[in-house]
Amino acid sequence: MKKMLFVINPNSGKAQIKNVLLSIIQTFSSAGYEVTVYPTKSTLDGFNHVKEAEGIYDLIVCSGGDGTFNETIAAVMGFSSEKPPIGYIPSGTTNDFAVSLSIPKDMKKAAEHIVVGIPRKCDVGVFNGRSFNYIAAFGAFTDVAYQTSQSMKNMLGHQAYILEAVKRLAFLKSYKMKVTYEDGIITDEFMYGMISNTKSVGGMKGLVGKSVKLNDGLFEVTLIKQPKNALEFQQLLSGFITQSIIDKDMVYSFKTSTLLIESEVAITWTLDGEFGGENDRVEFNVAKDGIELILKKHD
Repeated sequence: MKKMLFVINPNSGKAQIKNVLLSIIQTFSSAGYEVTVYPTKSTLDGFNHVKEAEGIYDLIVCSGGDGTFNETIAAVMGFSSEKPPIGYIPSGTTNDFAVSLSIPKDMKKAAEHIVVGIPRKCDVGVFNGRSFNYIAAFGAFTDVAYQTSQSMKNMLGHQAYILEAVKRLAFLKSYKMKVTYEDGIITDEFMYGMISNTKSVGGMKGLVGKSVKLNDGLFEVTLIKQPKNALEFQQLLSGFITQSIIDKDMVYSFKTSTLLIESEVAITWTLDGEFGGENDRVEFNVAKDGIELILKKHD
């Protein structure tokens, strides 16, 4: 039998994985897999367990939110031997990357997609040597995902993020930065920025560019300038809330495979919604076709 490692975050989302776990395991077993289930116990527990499993399994599947998926991808990226394909069953609150991959929200259906799917290559971002799946961001509201309590997420779902974001409106900051990329240099003051490879951010599709391809060797960069007056601030806030396009005069938007961002002070970053450290210098590049994801054939 083929061997599968199934890593789950039992507390992700509203902990619904507990209600369908046996059914999912039966789906995998019926498809010819010998399944080893590993429930994570803390941050980086999944990363460490997957890392130690190098060379043992034919397929690695994880179930959880964006953070669980990030840890799984990061661990496999570190394998020195052949990298097994990865399956994903989203069970978190927002699951941005799953939306981009057209993975069903229904966990049973997501499992069924894995057993009938095929490996599809996908790019991985590298941020100061650390991999991430779909977004590295700084500035306004980027700490909301990892500072919102799990119990609040479980009770309120996506609304928990909105409530946490409102608390930060009075504390928005801007940062002077020098941005060097393939086509030039930008020097300006920004209140928000992201390097992304996704069709949805925070459940919102209006913040990313069109024609996003997950294996073109390019990530999308969006940098939002500091509003100059109350009207611009209102327009910016409205853009976030309504998922509408923000005024182009307030935004730099481009695609690139390499990027250097230098700031006067250390800035807090998030990687796939998790704390990514404080940096005054960020070097970014793309690991083209870095991983293989199991996706249903028509996706």
